[in-house]
Amino acid sequence: MWQASCSSEPLERHMRIKVRDGTPIESESSLCVTCRCSTIVRGRTLDEELVVCSALGLKGVQITFKVTSCSDYADRRMPSYIEMVQDAWILQPGSRKRPAGFVRGSELQEEEMLAFRSNLASKRRP
Repeated sequence: MWQASCSSEPLERHMRIKVRDGTPIESESSLCVTCRCSTIVRGRTLDEELVVCSALGLKGVQITFKVTSCSDYADRRMPSYIEMVQDAWILQPGSRKRPAGFVRGSELQEEEMLAFRSNLASKRRP
């Protein structure tokens, strides 16, 4: 027969409980603060804030609440694909103009960048 043991000794093991999708904390900041698609204008007081989201349309839509989840969220703290390509070292095959070697993405000519993107896209297709 199983019986719960009651004792005045403190428990030696602690259990962590993580609640997902619970009630959001009031002081939690909005996703719009770090989103590439948002424009935030603040006034002198805390309640003077205008948030416009350009991900929801061409004109932009005013957001009147703190956003906790968004399907078009793009974190501005992380580099975009274009920024990563600009900073990347790309291996170029040799040609008549230059020998084979690594070239910075920012140094590629526009036509070379288009050829690189189309070559990359064709490799992704099965």
